[in-house]
Amino acid sequence: MRCLIVTQNESLYLPNSFAVVCRELGADICGIVSAPAMSTHGGAFRGFWRHLRLFGLGGTIRMVSRLVGAKLRDRFTRPGKDGPFYSIPAVARAFDVPYFDVDRLSGDAFFDILDELNPELLISISCPQIIGKKIRARFPKGCINVHGAPLPKYRGLMPAFWALKNNETTTAATVHDLESKIDNGAILHQTPVEITPDDTWDSLVRKTKASGARGLVEVVRQIEQGTETRRENRDEDATYFSFPTAADRKEFRKAGRRFL
Repeated sequence: MRCLIVTQNESLYLPNSFAVVCRELGADICGIVSAPAMSTHGGAFRGFWRHLRLFGLGGTIRMVSRLVGAKLRDRFTRPGKDGPFYSIPAVARAFDVPYFDVDRLSGDAFFDILDELNPELLISISCPQIIGKKIRARFPKGCINVHGAPLPKYRGLMPAFWALKNNETTTAATVHDLESKIDNGAILHQTPVEITPDDTWDSLVRKTKASGARGLVEVVRQIEQGTETRRENRDEDATYFSFPTAADRKEFRKAGRRFL
């Protein structure tokens, strides 16, 4: 089964998850397409400003330092299939998966890729752009997404932040069908993820990404065999969260939570 992954070229949390998926699914991955990060949230400058207000000056400096370090390591590292990986393109090279950058998933360049690769299943992993009906209709095996929350709870943005702020003791990684509304498709797989007292936003994101990668591999194999099962992602049980405000950050910190 030919699977196409759509994502963003994020350097800190995604590469190891992608390595798990590519290692396990192998030739089933016919391509990886990256769209610009923050493209649906007002542009790069606005996105940076929002993250500065969220992480604070010290946290933002640490995050920027990590990003710069990852980019430098990526430039001077040519990993094999065992890593270490510091970018999505590096994972693609290691596993001989075609990699593409596009500005817009709604643009001609992306549809040219679909024509070339003829994929059957679309996999969204931290994709920053809306995947519309015209795109979804191109995939006979469907379109699925990985979300780091126990859907239908915590639909929306930054679920790890909200789970910590709300003093949850568990969260989850969910694989679900992509539909027209955010995070509302039927649930194919959900794995609980424990939240420990010393978890930070950073550590919890890493845990949910790793769990999501394992769940995704299982779902893809089930779809290939025709054994997948679905359960309802009930709107009446849903909660939705947007990007945190300064007041949310203050409450997060007051609860004793840390970002890094």
